[in-house]
Order: sequence, then structure tokens, then C-alpha cells
Amino acid sequence: MRRAVIALLVAGLAATGLVVVKPGSAARADVAVTAQAVATPSSVRRVGTQDFADPAYARFGSRYYLFRTGTGYGARWTASGGWSAIHRSMARIPAWVDETKPLLWAPEVFQSSDSRGPLYVMYFTGQSESRNVHCIGVATSRKPSGTYTPGSKAVVCSPWVSRGYEAIDPAAYRAKDGKRYMIYKSNYRNQSGFQIRAVQMDSQTGTRVVGKSIAKIVSSTRIEGPSVIAHGGKVWMFTSRGDYTNCSYNTDVWSAETFWGGRFTRVKTLMTTKSTRLCGPGGATVINVGKTTRIAFHAYVDANHDGVKDSKKRQAYTAVIKWNSNGRPYVA
Repeated sequence: MRRAVIALLVAGLAATGLVVVKPGSAARADVAVTAQAVATPSSVRRVGTQDFADPAYARFGSRYYLFRTGTGYGARWTASGGWSAIHRSMARIPAWVDETKPLLWAPEVFQSSDSRGPLYVMYFTGQSESRNVHCIGVATSRKPSGTYTPGSKAVVCSPWVSRGYEAIDPAAYRAKDGKRYMIYKSNYRNQSGFQIRAVQMDSQTGTRVVGKSIAKIVSSTRIEGPSVIAHGGKVWMFTSRGDYTNCSYNTDVWSAETFWGGRFTRVKTLMTTKSTRLCGPGGATVINVGKTTRIAFHAYVDANHDGVKDSKKRQAYTAVIKWNSNGRPYVA
């Protein structure tokens, strides 16, 4: 009798469109109900249908730019007709990267300058051939949509690289005093020892590490993909949490009174599969454009919104972040 009642309830919900279950996934009907109970925030926009993981987000001049994970770091930018096609932004594998493992991860791109004028800087992750772990490199270009030339050596590796620890997912932050920092994830082969760390970079270009001090920002379970901005007199760090291979991936927010030497505390979870109806929203970059805070992130394709990804493809999205009366961010 109990099973019959449950069956009738599920059938009724299906008739109203609240339950959509893929063949063979009836056991996840509860996920389908909760996933469709909340609408996707109205400012969320998908950028193309191609695989576009870990989107780096930037605005240079009047255009927005996105750069994705993957060999060659595909980039696209806004134009009068919408977003451009994907263009290769790094012509060759960096000399320090293992050619048998050419995947390049999680770029971050920002503008600085040198004696020749504007300089566009890309932080990126690659597999070090000599150290057999992931490290972080730097590449530069004279145009944001141009070809980025990588340096001959990795710039940042984990201080425990000999024990199998890696440094990945770099982000850039420039404090009010003009000092530049690289923020990144450190862990043991993506299994344990998860930390968000930072090093100070040269204030002019942001391409060189200065000093030997390394700051530990946060230690937490399954944390990665930091992105840091200033807002409302505080420093805000957006991070990805959970297992990046499925819909449990989500985005958290942390804050501190100051960056270097500040104490970051977790504020809230910003995005989940349930709150966005997108599978595993993460890999985010957050930027301030004038008085508006914007975010780009990826999510797996999940056409039926049942909380189970359809493929390995992750598509890019953009959205607007607003701040409530308590000064806490939310996706509008």
C-alpha cells in the first residue's frame, strides 16, 4: 500500500512537470524534485554550447573576455553580434610542461604594464616534466586576444613538491596599496592537504614572485579555484568545493578584513545544483566592473535537470552578483 501511494505521488508530480527522471535513474527522483523546485537566477546566461571549463573572466576596454581550460587555452570575447568564436590563445606548449601530458588548466588573465606599455598576463597550470607534479606558469601578450608567450620555467610550485604536493588553479589579486598577489590551491595529488595559499608578485607586472613568504589563506576539505575581489571594505574569496566530476560541485564565499595576513572565514554557499538548476556550478572567476560585480562559471550539461550530468562537457555561464542589506553576495 505504501509503495502504491508513493507511486501515485510521483506520477502526480510528473504530470505537473516537477519530476523528470532519466531511464534507469528512478532512484534519483528525489533529486529531480529538489533540482526543479528553484528557478535558475535571472541574470545567468550561457556562453555557447562548447566545452568551456574553468572560465577566466576579464574586461579589457569595452569587451569581456573568457579563457578556458585546455591545450592552447581557447578564448572568446564579446563583440556587437555577441560572443566570438573560440580562438587559440597559446600557440605552443610551455618548455617546462610535460609534452606527454599537455593539458593546461584553469587560466587567469589580467592587465598590468611595463616599459613598453600595456601587458596582458596569464597565470596557468601545467604538469612539470622535471618535478612530475602540477605547477603554475606565467605567459604574456601585448593584446588580450593575442598569442600568449609562456616563460621557460614554472613560477610557483608547492614547497612540498618533493613529497607529491602540487600548485594549481591560480588567481590574481591587487590590493589597495598596489601590491599584487597570486592565490592558488595546494594539495597532495587532489586527495588530501587541501589549502588555498598565496605569494606576493612584483607590483609592476605581476609576473615575478617577490620574497619567500607564502601565506596560508584557508585549509578546508575539497577546496579549489579561488577568485578574490574587494567589496564594501572587505576582501571576498570565491572558491569551488566538492567533487568537480559531478553535480555535487558548488561555489562558496569567504571574507576577510584584509588580504595578506587577514583571517578568512566562510560566509555562505553561493551556488549549488539545487539553487541554480545547473549541474555542479563552479570553476568561477569574479570581477568588479564599475559598481557591478560579475561572475563566470561552468556547469555540466544536464538537460533533464535531474542532478546527473549527461556527459563530460562543461559549458560556460555568466551572471551578475548583487549584495543584500547585510553586505552578503547572491546571484541575481
